[in-house]
Amino acid sequence: MKKCIHNLSVFTVCVSILLFSCASGSPVSDTMESELLPQGFAEVSRQETDKPSENRMITYSASLGLSVKDTEETRIKLIEHVKINNGFIAKETENTIVARIPSENMDNYINFAKTLEKAENETKSGTDITDQYKDNILRLDNLKNVRNRYLALLEQAKTVSDILIIEKELERINLEIERLEGRIQHAEKNVAYSNITVRFRERIRPGPVGWIFYGLYNGIKWLFVWN
Repeated sequence: MKKCIHNLSVFTVCVSILLFSCASGSPVSDTMESELLPQGFAEVSRQETDKPSENRMITYSASLGLSVKDTEETRIKLIEHVKINNGFIAKETENTIVARIPSENMDNYINFAKTLEKAENETKSGTDITDQYKDNILRLDNLKNVRNRYLALLEQAKTVSDILIIEKELERINLEIERLEGRIQHAEKNVAYSNITVRFRERIRPGPVGWIFYGLYNGIKWLFVWN
């Protein structure tokens, strides 16, 4: 009888420790991590995560405006070159193409778009998500390890109440794991495919009277501005 009570007490303490470590929904602390993870796991995970990486996780986005003669022709050519560069259309309107292009082909696609007609308002930016990505990887590894510990406790559970408590925590941990896996996959996709927006409008051509004023404007401009 004393042995059963002792085993029940040990089991209860183990469950309490795991519940405390996962109650906040965040990664386990350093102290708890050393108790829950296999010996050397936490140290190895940190060392691998903290190693300087030659390849940074950079997400790129770019936008470009075009003044063209024929908007429909421009739209067709842009769509064709999205396919040529192994990309796909994320959004398409009468005057806008939003494409996801493999990052290694981003410059090729932009340079082609600039050859169609007069380019304007070109922008390009990049965001470094390396630290956030590594943090999510480490959190995912820790959660998977905690899940394995719960599965081991589930096999040892003797009462219905203990089984229900552990299964409830396993459900919560699985949901958190799925959420982190979704974030990681989303980050990898954003790094692999750049987001490029090309807007195009029909170039306005002046009429006969307009050309007169256009010539006068250039003449007056020449008096005040020398290139």
